[in-house]
Amino acid sequence: MGFKISTFFAIPLIFLSFLFDTNIKFNSVNANIKYSPANKNDLDLYHGMGVSFLCNATRKGFDLDFPKTLNVASATFASVVSQKHGGKIIERKKEQTIDMKKLQFIASLQLVESALKVCPDNVPEKIETQFKIETERLKKLQGL
Repeated sequence: MGFKISTFFAIPLIFLSFLFDTNIKFNSVNANIKYSPANKNDLDLYHGMGVSFLCNATRKGFDLDFPKTLNVASATFASVVSQKHGGKIIERKKEQTIDMKKLQFIASLQLVESALKVCPDNVPEKIETQFKIETERLKKLQGL
């Protein structure tokens, strides 16, 4: 049990350490530098890392709680966009500041969608049902 919990917390920390410069001196020198918004390649990379973490952490042998693991993966995705890119993304060739709660929600839907393709046996039926309900709701909202 101790190994599973320590692994659960270690993986997101390793993920974040690759994405953030923890050198305080470097950060203070570069505090006035404008963040570049996350482009499609950045978002694809963060998404790929998130789905990899989600599938690996919930596979047999680890059996971590899927909803909690999904929350960690989507929160990490939003956190990276916030801290590395100043909460900005390029969408439809325009720079936009995005609400982090909305980004985390969208990231969680996208991560579940990918998990259903990459590691469908790891996704609980309840999560799959919720995903289908939310995507239908979003399609109806977009159709208005």
